Amino acid sequence: MPTVRNQETQQFMEIIDANKQLISKVCLMYARDHEHFKDLYQEVMATLWQGMKSFSGESKISTWIYRVALNTCVTYYRRHNRADSAMSISEVAEIADCSQEHASLLRQMYALISQLEPVDKGIIMMWLDSSSYDDIADVTGLTRANVASRIHRIRQRLIKKSNE
Repeated sequence: MPTVRNQETQQFMEIIDANKQLISKVCLMYARDHEHFKDLYQEVMATLWQGMKSFSGESKISTWIYRVALNTCVTYYRRHNRADSAMSISEVAEIADCSQEHASLLRQMYALISQLEPVDKGIIMMWLDSSSYDDIADVTGLTRANVASRIHRIRQRLIKKSNE
C-alpha cells in the first residue's frame, strides 16, 4: 500500500514532468554553462519541492512554477552577479534540443534576451510562451498595465539590438 510520502512524491514528479520545459527555459536564461544549468535546475526543483505544500491553488500550477523558477534564478543571478552569468550562445541549441534550421534563430534570440535585466528576461520569456498579461503580472508582482508597458519596451529594445 502506497504511503502518503510516496503519493506526494509521485504527484510532484507528475507535475514536474508536465512542466519541465517551462523550468528548463527559465534556467537556460540564467545559466553560464551546461553544468550551471543543471545546478540551477536542481535548485529550482528543491525550491519547488519545499514549497509544494504552500501552493494554495489560487493560480494555475504552471504560473506558480514559473514564479518559483524565476525567483530562484533571479535571486541566484543577483547573489552571484557575474558578467558571465548567461549561458554561452553555442550551448543554447544543444540543451533546447531543436532542429538545425531553427538553431541559428534560437541562438540569436537567446543572445539578445540574455543581455536583458533578470526580471525583463522572465517577462519576455513568459510572453514568448504565450502567457497572458495577467499571468505575467501574477508571477512578477507587477500590475497588468506595467507588464504591457514593459513588454512593449523590451520588444523595442530587442528589435533595435537585432537590427544593429
